[in-house]
Amino acid sequence: MAESLLFGLAESFISKITSRAVEQASLALGVYNELQDIKNTVSLIKAVLLDAEQKQRQNHQLREWLRRIKSVFTDAEDVIDDFECEALRKHVVNTSGSITRKARRYCSNPLVYRLKMAHQITDIKERFNKVAADRLNFCLQINESDNRVVQRREMTHSHVNESDVIGREHDKQKIIDILLQDGGDKSLSVIPIVGIGGLGKTTLAKCVFNDKSVVESFPLKMWPNSPREL
Repeated sequence: MAESLLFGLAESFISKITSRAVEQASLALGVYNELQDIKNTVSLIKAVLLDAEQKQRQNHQLREWLRRIKSVFTDAEDVIDDFECEALRKHVVNTSGSITRKARRYCSNPLVYRLKMAHQITDIKERFNKVAADRLNFCLQINESDNRVVQRREMTHSHVNESDVIGREHDKQKIIDILLQDGGDKSLSVIPIVGIGGLGKTTLAKCVFNDKSVVESFPLKMWPNSPREL
């Protein structure tokens, strides 16, 4: 069931909003305290998720509550991803020593961006507060340690043996074409690779990362240490 992933999703979300990149971005945008409030609220929710998961089959309202939590997490992660993209853009601009045309347009009105993010953070905070308060309706027990056998994802690296990759050449070339349009270094953008787990998103990203044409066009490249950063 999709709800069985919520405990891990909560752990991942807490880890993400306490990361250095998000912390720096939230301080710059003036929403650091709001994110700390969200982290504390998510911790309260996480504490009862394991018990909620076990009891949901017998309680329709509890299942609906878990679905609401999943919806908030999905929207909240989109906002935090925006924070991470902001931090990445700033890092690329600072390390490359120049600001491209798209980067100038992106940074041209920081006040508008700050107001937008503040509004989104406030909305997410209110939604988390609501579902956290509703947990009291279900007499759930606190259990903050998941003792189930789970497979932990390890730190990632950029190496890949392309001879072992089958059927992804078309997808790889489409991404490379987007990256290299206008000469490869005329724009600054983010290209998402999305899909359910196990489809080979990370492997596809590695193939693009190591492609000869990409290496030649982008002398400055970074590979994330953790799967959460992909």
